[in-house]
Amino acid sequence: MAKYDVKLLEPKNVSTREFYVEDRTTSSASATIKAGEPCKIRGAEGGNDVIILATGDPEIGTDLFAGIAQAESTETSTADGAVNLFIPVPGITVMRCAATTPANVDTAAERLGVLYDSVCFDLTTGTFTVDENEGADDNVHGLSILDVNIDNGDIDFAVRSQVCFWGSAV
Repeated sequence: MAKYDVKLLEPKNVSTREFYVEDRTTSSASATIKAGEPCKIRGAEGGNDVIILATGDPEIGTDLFAGIAQAESTETSTADGAVNLFIPVPGITVMRCAATTPANVDTAAERLGVLYDSVCFDLTTGTFTVDENEGADDNVHGLSILDVNIDNGDIDFAVRSQVCFWGSAV
């Protein structure tokens, strides 16, 4: 997977914390967590470590969004490790990621059609994108679209409080 799929825009002084990462054999992960990849606490699924989000994450009532990897995780196939995550604050931290289908948001009218929609990430291509095609669902989806750059398909977004440490419904 590529590094820096998700970028922090503001504020620049976001809190970071070290999180536990299980070895790849135990966790079934196929690779280390890369810088810029969004992660969730696996505690909601029976563990107390972090893993990368999947397509359709984060979801309200299911996922606990932990943050964005600051650097590559240190676990191996046989040894546990750690990863430092930038911890976003709902309503304050703004992040940027490519749209899943940039051609769907390349006009002012299309931009207006997705502004403030609640959506999730997509990982089907091996790169994290914000899935503007998903359709807004405030009861399920954990990301809120704040702006779209119609020239390059970048989406600015914030994480919703219902999937974070502060306000999570998990």
